[in-house]
Amino acid sequence: MTPHTTTRCATALLALMILGGCGRRGEPEVKTPPTLDVTSWTTKSELFMEYPPFVAGRTARFAVHLTQLADFKALNAGTPSIEFLPEAGGAPVVLAGTPPLRPGAFRVEGTIPPAGRYRWTLKVDAPNLSDRHDLGVATVFADEAAANADAEKQHTEDPSAIAYLKEQQWTNVFATVQVRESELRTAVRAPATIAPVAGGEAIVSAPAAGRFAAESLPNVGAAIGAGQQLGRLEPRLGAGEDRAGLGLEVTQAEVSLEAATAEQTRAERLLAERAVPARRVEDARRAVTAAQARVQTARARLAQRDETLRTGGGAGNAFLLRSPIEGRVVEVFATLGASFEEGAPLFRVVRTDRVEVRVHVPASDAPTVRQTSDLAFETPGVAEPIPLRPQRVHDSGVIDPKTAALPVVFEVDNAGGRLLIGQTGSALLYKRERRSMPAVPKAAVLTEAGRPYVWIQVGGERFVRRYIEVAGRDGDIVGVASGLRSGDRVVVRGAYDVQLASAAKGLAAEGHVH
Repeated sequence: MTPHTTTRCATALLALMILGGCGRRGEPEVKTPPTLDVTSWTTKSELFMEYPPFVAGRTARFAVHLTQLADFKALNAGTPSIEFLPEAGGAPVVLAGTPPLRPGAFRVEGTIPPAGRYRWTLKVDAPNLSDRHDLGVATVFADEAAANADAEKQHTEDPSAIAYLKEQQWTNVFATVQVRESELRTAVRAPATIAPVAGGEAIVSAPAAGRFAAESLPNVGAAIGAGQQLGRLEPRLGAGEDRAGLGLEVTQAEVSLEAATAEQTRAERLLAERAVPARRVEDARRAVTAAQARVQTARARLAQRDETLRTGGGAGNAFLLRSPIEGRVVEVFATLGASFEEGAPLFRVVRTDRVEVRVHVPASDAPTVRQTSDLAFETPGVAEPIPLRPQRVHDSGVIDPKTAALPVVFEVDNAGGRLLIGQTGSALLYKRERRSMPAVPKAAVLTEAGRPYVWIQVGGERFVRRYIEVAGRDGDIVGVASGLRSGDRVVVRGAYDVQLASAAKGLAAEGHVH
């Protein structure tokens, strides 16, 4: 809270230059007394005050600007007062203030106490605000020359600072926050792609050659459940390939087996009576074995057909086509009334409520992947990273020689459908460990030509652009490696208006009226 010498409005300076030029040659130039200012913040309010150098016994006028930090609007009620407490001891000197001349602007006027050093304080007494600003130590000088000389030696303004007046701050959207040390998660950023989970993609194909039929085709993007019917396939059957033909084959094979069995029994009886040679019995046994094989084959073909139709929900000779998984229809190859060969793809169904985030982690960061506690996905066109909770993590433990990266797969829930299959972007792999660093809200960080920067409030109406190095991001908080320190105040709302004020820096400012 060191006072600063400030330059008043350009109009006043121009008038002084004109008057000086019109004066008589040789006359001493009238020098405008310097004006000091101080800015102070508490948890409740911000004080910006302009005042003259302190000369003992002189009447001084203090221009006081008070901002409520609850909403960064002008304080429009109450009165301020200034207290000078001698460091050497003694009773304080109090200068009383007035009610607001206009919202946020107050005046304190009175006689400066005797020369010496004082601790000075501004107090605020308002219906909804009672506050105190400790302004440090001030020196009261015995004469004006010494006071002005000391004021001239005070730190001058930063030439890169721009003016953004209190009247502008109060009427526009505006807010600042103090930079604080925060414990932030660190993250590894790596390229990533969204893909279906294992078993989360299915191709529904033609179980046999035939004609596709359905009441209507499902639309691309339609959500379907597991087992939901997509259509039916009416197979092209050759001779004997329908159920009746297959059943006839079973009956014929069973009749042949009965005949072969009977012949074997007769041959064995005749052999016992020595009426036939032993070879005849052997031939009869071989015939029975062959007949048994034909029966088994015929029955198996019939059972296979019945099972295929049963699992497909078939009726008659038609196969009902059902989705094997829950998901969304992403491709439709089928056409009503068209014929397809066996194995031809008809529909592609993909599960979207659960997906995989396939990340290519740089080899240098591979050892820390197994420490990942949280995950987020950044993609172009989406302002905020999408927070994710890894359910399962897989990695092969082998660096891909082509990409020099470790492929890592994170299985995550996608109930809201925010992640799209095939989407590319960057994955943020948050580590369990945390680091302490200066941090600001994300809203404070702007970019210019890819370089991040913030606006720092260095005084009540003075702002400086400061480029920063981002150390990491944790949700809505940005960690800063360099460019800021704890205690700095950065603009989090109204930064664009401050930017516009910087563009108009060369124009004359209207200034305050008190």
